[in-house]
Amino acid sequence: MARGTLEYGLTELLRQSREHLGVADICYCYDINSPDDWRCRIKDGGRMMKLFEKRRQLFASSAKALNLWQKKRFYYSKMTEEVTRVFSHPVYVWPKSKMPTRLQLCIEQSGVVSLVTITVPCRFSPELSGRFMLLLESQQQLEALQEHLEDIENHLTELQMKIVINYGDKINPLVDYNIVTPVSALILNYLAAGEDREEVSQKLKLTMRGVDYHIGLLKQVLGARTIAQLIYRAGQCRLV
Repeated sequence: MARGTLEYGLTELLRQSREHLGVADICYCYDINSPDDWRCRIKDGGRMMKLFEKRRQLFASSAKALNLWQKKRFYYSKMTEEVTRVFSHPVYVWPKSKMPTRLQLCIEQSGVVSLVTITVPCRFSPELSGRFMLLLESQQQLEALQEHLEDIENHLTELQMKIVINYGDKINPLVDYNIVTPVSALILNYLAAGEDREEVSQKLKLTMRGVDYHIGLLKQVLGARTIAQLIYRAGQCRLV
């Protein structure tokens, strides 16, 4: 699937939900449940915030909303505590008073009064979730959201299922964070399809040592001891 097709499809789904929910805009990313689940499995646990800032697979119902989110993520290292709370609170209202002044200004210039992130567990994987950031233009919209939160969460759960069914294999968060590299993910898919190490080596023009290197990394990251366990864990993480 071409990048343009992916972006168009997701943008259209988010636009439809924006109109249905009556909010200014919606931003979305497919995400890991918690950095703590993966921090100990990569070489440098301190890299998690940098990986979070560099994510590429961010989508929104408008170009303006996407631009605001891309600006916002570059301030994450300056508000680590607030970012961490997103992973532990199913519904999180971002406190603008605790944001850097320049970010507050960007938000105000965009006409946004409140940012609310709602996390929806992925029904297809115990490791992953969908995160929807709703951009609200008034206090009334925030009050309406709080009053109808259950209905909103049900709608976003259905939307998350549509996204994962249609696009999940193209926006896996482990690859987006580069916790699993694209080459490692490709090797996983070949192994899951029944290819042996020699065949993978020939198809990817890698040495056997190179293939084994990637398999070793994958076992470390996914907590597997054998190829069979590796493929099972990859399936749990929607990598295959």
